[in-house]
Amino acid sequence: MILTDVYMETSIWKSLSEEIENYKNILIVHGDKSLLAIKDDFFKVLENKNFHFVHYGDECCHDIIDSILNNLKENTYDLIIGAGGGKSIDASKVLMDKLNIPLFTVPTIASTCAAVSYISVMYNEKHVFEELYFLKRPPHKTFINLETILTAPKRYLWAGIGDTLAKYYEMNMKAEGERLNFNTTMGEKLSHLCKESMINYGSSALLATEVTEDFKEVAGVILVTTGMVSNLIDFKYNGALAHSIFDSLTQIKRVEKEHLHGEVVAFGILVQLELEKKFEELEKLKAFYEKIKLPTKLNEIVIKEEYLKKKDAVIDKILDSAAYSDIPLNFTRDEFLAVLEKNI
Repeated sequence: MILTDVYMETSIWKSLSEEIENYKNILIVHGDKSLLAIKDDFFKVLENKNFHFVHYGDECCHDIIDSILNNLKENTYDLIIGAGGGKSIDASKVLMDKLNIPLFTVPTIASTCAAVSYISVMYNEKHVFEELYFLKRPPHKTFINLETILTAPKRYLWAGIGDTLAKYYEMNMKAEGERLNFNTTMGEKLSHLCKESMINYGSSALLATEVTEDFKEVAGVILVTTGMVSNLIDFKYNGALAHSIFDSLTQIKRVEKEHLHGEVVAFGILVQLELEKKFEELEKLKAFYEKIKLPTKLNEIVIKEEYLKKKDAVIDKILDSAAYSDIPLNFTRDEFLAVLEKNI
């Protein structure tokens, strides 16, 4: 079991500067907004280093990554730094895997656990989910600059809350009643933080104008704890209905373009809880969603006419997905549709 070293501070630039001291040639994978968010401090850290910037191409996609690799005339790099959101960091992780050199991640938003996890989520160039790419190891070190996370648009933290809640609900639904191995047991225990910290401190973190303890806990659980759970538990417990629903709905262009991953996953948790017939838990979670304005209905995510055109393909992909497999629930396609489409 390999875990990522994590540095989480109001300002991590001194720590990052110290940790890259022995590296000379650095490949930096980034997005546009992410680089702008940190450029002043980041460029000071890079003084006296040879470095090369590569934009991740607006999608974590095999074809784009292959193109990046082809354009790197010779691999003289001894370190990769992946800076940005989930897709930029996921792309940097695939490059780490293919180039076999160390990776440091610098997340600029708290919307997923990409910065510490073993998995990269791959899409095609049309921004439709394609597959999960399993890495040989997670990133070597992660540097969380809390001031950067705080000043990022709050919608990313908001979506991160939804994605983090799913780690608890999906994992525990699949593992309920099973004897778990040692690593998965540790992950299961940690997964409770993914629920409790979001419910207890999520709304306060969204309102924070400075780095409070509530904000620090929520950001840390989104970025780190969720990824640790993912890395610890057996693969079959990583993802269930909530992620299947998001992955499949990306076939509708508007969903990928206008909605964030964790936002749609949050809605998927409600579908899962209703199919589990956990109605008391469902109502508690809906009340929390209404408080912070996470979606509770399908018509908050899709336009009816667009959904109906893609409906069969969407449902087929949900029910055939890897994340859906091993779900210990019995329901028919019609029963699933009745829950999913309750408000469309």
